[in-house]
Amino acid sequence: MKMKVWPERYWLIDLPQDATAGALSVMDAAQGKYCALIRDQTGYSIVVDDATWLAKGAPNLERQKFGPLKVVSTDGPLPFDVTGFIKAALEPINGRGFKAAPQCGAAADHFFTSEADIEKVVALFESFTQGFSRNS
Repeated sequence: MKMKVWPERYWLIDLPQDATAGALSVMDAAQGKYCALIRDQTGYSIVVDDATWLAKGAPNLERQKFGPLKVVSTDGPLPFDVTGFIKAALEPINGRGFKAAPQCGAAADHFFTSEADIEKVVALFESFTQGFSRNS
């Protein structure tokens, strides 16, 4: 399994419930870059690259901002019969004291981690996925 490390610097930003228009504007402006938006009972969480947030975001609405982050994506579709793949892949990363959080898509899985730890995290992820490929 191949992976892609997105080259941009990313942030996880917590926005209030009334930030719908701003969140959608940022999503639209992030064309060609990774961007993920979650709406839940507390408001919005958006993972967005630094340049897009600076150009189209609303820093005055930030309740919290975490980062800088890097985003890693599986490069290619995962079969739906591989239950819990991203969870299993992140266990050795989180178990060694690195923080990595999943974001699942229909065609690929993704996770974000600290920009400072990206090289070590990628090496651990590659080690896991090589073992996964041999066992498949």
